[in-house]
Amino acid sequence: MSNVKLEELMTGLTEHQLSDGASLSVEMFDGENAVACIKVEDREEFPIYMTVDEGQILCITYLFGDEQVDQSKRGEMAEAMLMMNVSIPLSAFSKIGNQYIMFGALSPRSSIDELIHEIELLSDNVLEAVDAVSDYLTEAA
Repeated sequence: MSNVKLEELMTGLTEHQLSDGASLSVEMFDGENAVACIKVEDREEFPIYMTVDEGQILCITYLFGDEQVDQSKRGEMAEAMLMMNVSIPLSAFSKIGNQYIMFGALSPRSSIDELIHEIELLSDNVLEAVDAVSDYLTEAA
């Protein structure tokens, strides 16, 4: 079911643009779990990876790795990220392995318009978040 739903969503995404007119390119990665890679025009350095299961549509963007964090400021950065979680609409920070991420989740019954809204917000939030934590990084993310 989830692969069929993912394919339906991918088709819907390729037929739409964001509110600012930016186009989306979508590519499917098959593996143990099917994943769609969504790239927002002019923001290709932060692709959004989307998976679907019975409980949610999950959209994830990788921000930067542990090796890019100034280790002497790691605790301060974690505190700043926790404080930003509440003020960033429909997105949250997390960590997978040694990669810091930002993610958003929707119901699998969400409309394509709701998904487009989530993708747009997540993409905007990623740019704001990377800018907000740049003082804690040793190199540009």
